[in-house]
Amino acid sequence: MSKHILIADDEPTVVAMARQKLEEHGYVVETARNGKEAMRIIEVMQIDLIVLDVIMPEMDGVDVYKELKKDTRTAKIPIVIMTDNRIFRESFQTLGVEHFLPKPLDADKLINKVEYVFTCADLTGGVNKHVLVLSPDLEVNNDIAKLLEAHSLIVGKSTDPIDFISTCLILAPKVVIMDVILRGDIPAPEMIRAFRSFARLRNMKILVFTRFAPGDVDSMEGIEQLRLAKDDCLEAGANKYLGRFSAVTFWEMVKDFTL
Repeated sequence: MSKHILIADDEPTVVAMARQKLEEHGYVVETARNGKEAMRIIEVMQIDLIVLDVIMPEMDGVDVYKELKKDTRTAKIPIVIMTDNRIFRESFQTLGVEHFLPKPLDADKLINKVEYVFTCADLTGGVNKHVLVLSPDLEVNNDIAKLLEAHSLIVGKSTDPIDFISTCLILAPKVVIMDVILRGDIPAPEMIRAFRSFARLRNMKILVFTRFAPGDVDSMEGIEQLRLAKDDCLEAGANKYLGRFSAVTFWEMVKDFTL
């Protein structure tokens, strides 16, 4: 059953972009131009997640958040606050908000955040078999998730190493599947060593792979970088190197770690 998401923002371009992206990923989307409209929708519909702007006419995001928390029927709806204002963010954090998106809104970050929030909700709801996937390539993440979900696994995925680390520390998943070459300041081997330093993650299976086909690596230097990344991940504590992702062979290589 599709999840229902409410987007509350008074900027039509933001709402249109967010709605299109979410609907492309199978979500049912409702929209509101201000806080009062948002509250009216929440009163009559089952909403699974709210993406909420702070500054809106008639009723702002702070008042919406406080009203929702007063009612036991709505207090547990996950909320993602959209803001580029540090003071707003810190104020919402003191109220208990955990999930934020910067403005101007980025479509891929929106999808990553929404899927991250739903993954957290699913995994803390008693599901005991789950896998988290990390790759800079959103399409690869989606392909791996689709493959694993076909075998009744609950899959969370991210392109952001910081979100990925946070999810692992909170949820202690049974298995993580990571690209050996990531973007950003945190290389995969460093993440693996960090995971192995936490007692609650020491039994977590860490599988690593590459998203690159042989033809994608166009120099000896690139081939050597990939080899070193693989070796460093295994030395840091990864359980297995899966090679290049292929839907044909991937499940056979992963299944023994997930059963």
